[in-house]
Amino acid sequence: MHNHDQTKASAYTGAGISPVPEPGKDAEPPEPYRGIYLMPMFMCLYSHDLEESEVFWTQGLGFVNLYTMPGMMIHLRRWAFQDVLIRKSGTNTGSPDTEMESIGNLSVAVTEKQIGKIVDACECLRPGSTSAPIRKPWNSLEARIHTPEGLALTLTAALAVDKKPTEVYLNSHGQ
Repeated sequence: MHNHDQTKASAYTGAGISPVPEPGKDAEPPEPYRGIYLMPMFMCLYSHDLEESEVFWTQGLGFVNLYTMPGMMIHLRRWAFQDVLIRKSGTNTGSPDTEMESIGNLSVAVTEKQIGKIVDACECLRPGSTSAPIRKPWNSLEARIHTPEGLALTLTAALAVDKKPTEVYLNSHGQ
């Protein structure tokens, strides 16, 4: 993969805009980000029960409720750029697209420290909705969670890597 707009020297450090901490067992997760910014991308889900969805996403997944339009929509966030809008589905909601079902999947970055706690909290809230974290060959620890809206959510915790070979690779393959 080549990023033609990025120099070799900045290839590894270009991730400095990410809220995701360096991987490792002792990585500290950032606090939920409550600032206001123009969202470059976000997930929109539909729920028959906004209260159930809010409890699951806040108490289970660690999101915070940034904004609520009672009976219509909630705006949830974890780290910067991890935004989810959940809209009320069903009849009499004032919009033709509210009959849509939430089907799909999404991966959310977490730290190695957090993954087990999040899985446990979600399992308590919705028994049978989670899988145990497992190590993947692409150097991450992952767990699947099925949200009340029907979303297949993958928690992915990057594991620590030896930076020297990574830097050598990026410097030899960068533009």
